[in-house]
Amino acid sequence: MAKYASDVEQDRRAAVRIQTQRSGKILCGAFAWDCVIRDLSSVGARVQMLSSNAPPARAQLVDLVAGLAHDVTVAWQRDREFGLRIVRTYDLRGLTPAAAGAAKRIWRAARADAPAG
Repeated sequence: MAKYASDVEQDRRAAVRIQTQRSGKILCGAFAWDCVIRDLSSVGARVQMLSSNAPPARAQLVDLVAGLAHDVTVAWQRDREFGLRIVRTYDLRGLTPAAAGAAKRIWRAARADAPAG
């Protein structure tokens, strides 16, 4: 048993994050950048950008595997890794509001390009 509180590393996150290796896109206006979603929870995500571009302070993260788009804000940055706070989530598999229209088009295109199997 630990003698001191500092002996025990505590995770102070608001929600449990699940490690992933999902393909994603960061959208802002007419721009879209490839990323890998490294971990994900209901309130945030950690992504690794595949280019040297940094996402803007407010953007949309498209989870190409799950069919979800998230309005996000950047919480932190370390090299090409970014911590994102999820502000709102859209399910791209059904009716989608106009705010997620570009995300849905990108998600559909990614599905069409995916190998059958």
